[in-house]
Amino acid sequence: MKKDYIHKQFWNYVLPSMFTMLLSGFYAIVDGLFVGNAVGDTALGAINLAYPIQVILNATAIGLGIGGSVVMSRSRGDGKEDKARHAMGSTLALLLVCGIILSVGLLALHPMLLRMLGAKGAMYAQARSYIIVVLMGGLLPVLGNGLNPLLRNYGKTFLATAIMSSGLMTNIILDYLFVFRFHMGLAGAAWATITAQGVVAVLTLLYMYARELKSYSRKDIVPDIPLVQSIVRIGLSPFGQTMAPSLVIVLTNWMCLRYGGDAAVTIYSVVSYVLCSAQLLLQGIGDGVQPLISFYYGAKKEDKIHILYRKAFFVTIAVSLILCIAVVLFLNPLTALFGISDAIFEGAKTAILITTLSFPFLGITRVTSAIFYATEKTRNSTFLVYMEPCLLFPLSLFALSFLFQLNGIWMAYPAAQLILCGIALFMKNPLHAPAALPQTQEQTLC
Repeated sequence: MKKDYIHKQFWNYVLPSMFTMLLSGFYAIVDGLFVGNAVGDTALGAINLAYPIQVILNATAIGLGIGGSVVMSRSRGDGKEDKARHAMGSTLALLLVCGIILSVGLLALHPMLLRMLGAKGAMYAQARSYIIVVLMGGLLPVLGNGLNPLLRNYGKTFLATAIMSSGLMTNIILDYLFVFRFHMGLAGAAWATITAQGVVAVLTLLYMYARELKSYSRKDIVPDIPLVQSIVRIGLSPFGQTMAPSLVIVLTNWMCLRYGGDAAVTIYSVVSYVLCSAQLLLQGIGDGVQPLISFYYGAKKEDKIHILYRKAFFVTIAVSLILCIAVVLFLNPLTALFGISDAIFEGAKTAILITTLSFPFLGITRVTSAIFYATEKTRNSTFLVYMEPCLLFPLSLFALSFLFQLNGIWMAYPAAQLILCGIALFMKNPLHAPAALPQTQEQTLC
């Protein structure tokens, strides 16, 4: 009976998390769909060049949000409700402060950053018109993305999904109006995204205030140094998971400009949208099971942690294979979605097929890393997350592009993920040997 309850908990948390993460990625994808069809190839490439700047906001939000939620869930599992309240209040304060500082700082630095990312000429002008609007409203995506993990860790997984869905629908409607009807170009797409993120942030804050925050005292919201250190230490891994694809995007854009020019950058923009969707869906499995594992880790229930890990592992393999098959079966319509020109259509198909091979390896690495930071094995999770963009992918990219030119760029993705997956499987072995932890009073997770 208890095992059946664990499986029910797993699906109640993981399915909404997968859907929510996929929806969060659709904000950028929807912009690409509308801009690619309404404005053209150059605009599509411009969004791809500007995207890493935008991701700094999202990665910070997700890192702080998950870091705070792990501390919160562990404290609840250990029966320390006061510490859980302090973790939630402190996370909200950190999100507000970091959102304001990052928005102002990146707005001041964005011309230099865009040039560092390779933007020039028409692509620079269009990328700048997009990112200025995003940074002007930068606090909104920080709050929207950062508060969502807190909702999930309080058991409100379906509410978190519903709020994210409302934001996505707002984004789609406004993208259609601003880009297609009012012809506002990339600035219109950016306004649609920021407004949608504002909807998510406001709805989440309203719910949290009505249910939790109105009863908080000042001491619950003001962070102390040990708590901030704990949140940041745990958050480094999810921050890296969100930021790593953008570091990869930067390196890939540079190599695309070298071996294929603007056309290759546009091809990569299509590839990155497909990769982003798969990465977020697979990350949703790890993020979904994290509240449960953090709770049972605090409650010293090692047997339940192993049941959850095994289930997450096999679900990740299944979802990865389904994604690979779906891409192969629907390759033509998938590539055509973004309205790219006939001249680069075949090249985009080849690139998508090659990079799709990375999905199974990527999934295993993501879920293993999530288990590590959920159980506060932060060194292991941080090592896995930063190994890819800092070492494995650059080496694969430079070596394979030197040998195979443009196709070598796409080969670097599965090559790097294969190596990283092997490292993750080697590192996870200690998880199979439960430690003899003292049992605590039985707790119930909502």
